[in-house]
Amino acid sequence: MLIGFFALWVILCGSITPEVLAFGGVIAALVFWFTCKFCNWSIHREMIFWRLLPAALHYILLLLREIILSNIAMLRLTLRGDFKEMCRPVLIKVHAPFRSNIAKMTLANSITLTPGTITVENQGKDFLVHCFNAAYSVNMSEMDLVRQLTKMEAIVSRAKEGGF
Repeated sequence: MLIGFFALWVILCGSITPEVLAFGGVIAALVFWFTCKFCNWSIHREMIFWRLLPAALHYILLLLREIILSNIAMLRLTLRGDFKEMCRPVLIKVHAPFRSNIAKMTLANSITLTPGTITVENQGKDFLVHCFNAAYSVNMSEMDLVRQLTKMEAIVSRAKEGGF
């Protein structure tokens, strides 16, 4: 966050001079101190953020891939002409082996963002998902998104235990 504050300062100033950099460093440090003191942030959380960033970016890329593939599949169904015959909605259970609520929420929102699927209900470690077609619901519990979220949750739990 300190680097982000400093980068924001430099971007908003519009020029890079030694004075801007020095003053920006001081201002960024003060804003970071304020954030740590009053907004429940810490250096430890900062380290977790930086360790989690590559995995989160990978997750975003996986989600974008799933959204694009689902859009293509839905477009094919729509343009085919036999849309009504292919419309075979089904409710399935998707297992989410996560411990944290944020991982569950992220998966539920990711499923809903993907065209043709909607997360209907959270049932403990399972989600009830409405799929437009039963053929598209195969192996949803083994999606790359679930594996990546599991890795991200492991990174956070290791970091919280002090295993940097």
